Amino acid sequence: MPGKQKRVAGSTAASGSPRQPQLWFFQEKLISERLYLQSLVRFSLVVGIIVGTLFAQYVVGVEGLHAQGLISLALALGVFNAGAFWASRQLRGSEISPARFHLLQSIMHLTITVDLLFITVGLWFVGGPKSPFQSFYLLHLMLASVLLSRRAAFAHALSAYAQFSVLVLGEWFGLIPMRFPEGAVNNAAPLDGRFVLTVLFAQAVLMGLSVFLVTGLAVLLREGEGRIQQANAQMTRLSAMRQGFLQITVHDLKAPVAAAAMLLRNVTDGLCGPLTGKQEEWLGKCHRRLNELVALLYDFEVLAMLDSETVEKQRRPVDVNGVLRRVAEECQEIAQAHSHTVEFSMRSGIGCVLGIERLIHEAVANLVTNAIKYTPEGGMIMLRAVRIDKTITIEVKDNGIGIAEEDRPRLFGEFVRLSRGKDQTRNPPGSGLGLSIVKRVVDLHGGRVELESAVGVGSIFRMVFPACEVEESIEGVPTGDDPQAR
Repeated sequence: MPGKQKRVAGSTAASGSPRQPQLWFFQEKLISERLYLQSLVRFSLVVGIIVGTLFAQYVVGVEGLHAQGLISLALALGVFNAGAFWASRQLRGSEISPARFHLLQSIMHLTITVDLLFITVGLWFVGGPKSPFQSFYLLHLMLASVLLSRRAAFAHALSAYAQFSVLVLGEWFGLIPMRFPEGAVNNAAPLDGRFVLTVLFAQAVLMGLSVFLVTGLAVLLREGEGRIQQANAQMTRLSAMRQGFLQITVHDLKAPVAAAAMLLRNVTDGLCGPLTGKQEEWLGKCHRRLNELVALLYDFEVLAMLDSETVEKQRRPVDVNGVLRRVAEECQEIAQAHSHTVEFSMRSGIGCVLGIERLIHEAVANLVTNAIKYTPEGGMIMLRAVRIDKTITIEVKDNGIGIAEEDRPRLFGEFVRLSRGKDQTRNPPGSGLGLSIVKRVVDLHGGRVELESAVGVGSIFRMVFPACEVEESIEGVPTGDDPQAR
């Protein structure tokens, strides 16, 4: 057993141990995308300020508007934004790391600080404390609250409030000349002390509450992000352990099971002498049990293949008609044992599926064998493929016992076996992995599974796969229709 433990550990190590989740990962992606988006928005804002200034002065007729100052401010913003845009483009596609995260944070601090300064200067040009554009402060503070720490967000809020206060108090005390362009603000009356105190108080409350509430939500989102990353890391680790366990289990059990089956066949063939009737009965039961174990090991082998990281590299154009033909031929013997008829309808021009032939073959075979198992003696199983636009549908139809509506939600789960009555015919032996393998194979190929069924009438299972976008010639594709190849 120590040898096996060592192998499991080696398998896990080979697959790569999951890294400890980094809480900066999700924030970095947000900041990177937001910096890039902000740069694009600033370019449009520069154009908007210039066009809006000219429109306000020459079309609306706003008097006293310092158009030259606003246009100069817009051009300065454009020059700054060109540098920010270049930096965001350079960092957007670079390798993710903590160092890059801190650099992105620094750039975000700089852009928010500069934006707040431009807003303050812009407010001075269009009315200062009386300007209707004061809400732009809140937009940038909410952005800082989402992307930065609570301390940094409050620091930017204090900076914005300080700039606004200097502007308002400077105009009130006459240290800063007042600009009240008629039409952009309601009136050009001197500032009243009560109005100044009211505006300063309202901005303090709005900025403080906005940062407090948004940062609270951001903290909850980051905590949720951390829990999700931890869960993903745990799932990755468990998946690697499961894959290693499946591979080792299948490998270590196939040889002794094959040896036991061979020895049983030797005894059954009389190599150890004649057998009594009772001995033949017991040996028959042993054979059936070994066959069930072989089937289970095969299912485990398919599951291990589905979990393999190299499975995507095995995709090739798969001849759908060829797969269906082989499955129909392979299932004839077991179907005849139950007096069933398996009909395979083959049509030309079906095309191919870009996938893994062995897995698609396994999925189709599972559906056909299930139909044989759960169809009363003398039943009919239909197997066909249909091309609909850019999809290929593989359909397996039977006139068996059907599936109840309440059983369908858990039908494709692993190790799920539905109760189909007391009759052994309706409850054949199996591992409960067949339909789960079908679902995983179809999902792996980007398709979907559909089911139509009625109790006592039968079932139709459909596997819908995307067809190859570029059809390739495949040997063995028929040139004419063969409606019933049995």
